[in-house]
Amino acid sequence: MRLWLRLVLAFLLCAAGAAAIWAYLSRERLTRQWMAYRGGSAASYEKAQEALAWFESGPDRDARLRELVGRWGGGNLRFDYYLARYVSSAESSEAMRKSFSLGLAWRERLLPRWAHWWCWRAVQGPDRQAEEILAYLDLLASAKDHKEISWREILDLQAIFHLTGQPKWAERLQPENWRERYRQWRESRPAGPIRAEKPSKPFPDWEGPVP
Repeated sequence: MRLWLRLVLAFLLCAAGAAAIWAYLSRERLTRQWMAYRGGSAASYEKAQEALAWFESGPDRDARLRELVGRWGGGNLRFDYYLARYVSSAESSEAMRKSFSLGLAWRERLLPRWAHWWCWRAVQGPDRQAEEILAYLDLLASAKDHKEISWREILDLQAIFHLTGQPKWAERLQPENWRERYRQWRESRPAGPIRAEKPSKPFPDWEGPVP
């Protein structure tokens, strides 16, 4: 065998070996990416739900959730719809809602996108639903036991902060700091009811029928 053929063969063997080692070392990350792809490409929400539920368990759950929510708002509209619906459902864990909520601070356009979805999903209309949530939070804020709220309620409040034109209070809002943020928002918010209309589609850039 000629020398150059031996060199080419040796190079190919080394490259194949390096690729195999890289794939082995990256297998968990590749698995997370594959499951996220499955969730976004599912033909129905029920199928997507199975893939999204996978991210809720395992010793690497935190890494799974970061991988998942980091893809939201990345251009796959079906994935955005499925994940937002899952986070809004009773099936979602508080851990996933926490990861999703904190992820809204990563990119500037994510909070408006979430607020748009929240308005679209509001059964009674976003303005009425917001007022009911605020009435409930007013009671909690005035209580002496300093009760924390759930991550589901944090997500509601983040949407409301954006809808009232004060998104700064929504960034990294948490059950531990919500009371002070809420008080400051109440003091700085202009008087009057919340004005929000229910949009006709889940996201501003949505195209086609809803799954």
